[in-house]
Amino acid sequence: MAQRLGAAVQWPGGAGVRDRSWRLIAQTHDFDAWLIAWPRESAAELHDHGGSRGALHVIRGALVETIPWRDEKGRVTLARREVNSGVTLAFGAGHVHDVRNEAAEHALSLHVYSPPLTSMNYYDRSGDRLIPRENGWVSARSQSGLRFAAP
Repeated sequence: MAQRLGAAVQWPGGAGVRDRSWRLIAQTHDFDAWLIAWPRESAAELHDHGGSRGALHVIRGALVETIPWRDEKGRVTLARREVNSGVTLAFGAGHVHDVRNEAAEHALSLHVYSPPLTSMNYYDRSGDRLIPRENGWVSARSQSGLRFAAP
């Protein structure tokens, strides 16, 4: 779904944003889809997506995903991978990662979450542990529609 939607959407002003910016482009009871513009050196620090699983599709530019993992000696290390234009990553609920744009040009990506995103938990790395820092995203349905508070 992320790949198909990514091929069909555009954000004409996305390449001109100064800060990481996002737009909700689709929402059902089963999923939501977000278009995210990434200026140079913008990042979403170590976080998860609450109980949602998801997919990230890079439409334009390149992003770097960093994933903490425990090696055979029990140490937490960070594995990095570049995610180029046209590539889609899928991840399960509880997946912790950092996503950033390290390239000189703006990037644009589409993120799909199921069930719809209701929380993002942020983490700090302390030695061999990930320490929960804050819940940075809350959404609530109301009769007047959706309310979103972002970090």
